[in-house]
Amino acid sequence: MKFIPKILLAALLAAPFPAMAVSSMEERIDKTIDILEQYGKAQGDSIPREVFQEAKGLVVMWIIKAGFIVAGEGGDGLVVKREGKKWSYPSAISAAGAGVGFQAGGSSQDYVLLLNTEEAVKQFTQKGNYTSSAEVEGTAGPVGRELSAGVATVNAPVYTYSFTKGLFGGVSLSGLGYGSADDTNENFYGQRMDPKDILGGKVKKTPEAVKRLWKVLEELDKKPRITGKTPSQDVKGSKKTSN
Repeated sequence: MKFIPKILLAALLAAPFPAMAVSSMEERIDKTIDILEQYGKAQGDSIPREVFQEAKGLVVMWIIKAGFIVAGEGGDGLVVKREGKKWSYPSAISAAGAGVGFQAGGSSQDYVLLLNTEEAVKQFTQKGNYTSSAEVEGTAGPVGRELSAGVATVNAPVYTYSFTKGLFGGVSLSGLGYGSADDTNENFYGQRMDPKDILGGKVKKTPEAVKRLWKVLEELDKKPRITGKTPSQDVKGSKKTSN
């Protein structure tokens, strides 16, 4: 991943992006649910159920690419982590980048990131602004039946997918820095909390929007797999498992 100086990253994350419509946690959850429901209906080439159901965490975000005065991008999203057979409360995140070759005019793109290791989950649940380390740089994830031949293997800490017009495709994502959207979290949960505490369940009251998100995630976890296999882990620092 391209290096982004901390001062520049902080400025980019604080900068307004006029085209960005999604900001509140309710809107983030609604958009995430819409993307996940379309994933649940997807046929053919899409994120393999095996990979989704074994992921330790999930990031859904949407990026606005702009090139008005300074080429750059910014976006909103949320992160959740898997807790056994359940999912955590969502924590809001922001993303920003600069100098990665975007053309003027602006456009948007939705992304789904599957976090395959505990280290990757920690990377996306830090407080403040941060850049992704080399160990958790996004890698284009497998699609469709790419896991059906031989032994299914997860070999990257983070699998990245783009979502366009109902279709999911593996894509390499670089040049981004991330930050916790603390104000968004506070407005939603009614108290100032670290992302790790939100994902750790230290929330006093469960909003209805979160219950709707959990329902969609749990339904996806029940979907039948293509191969019927549990992908083995071939990622540094991860334990290998297989059926």
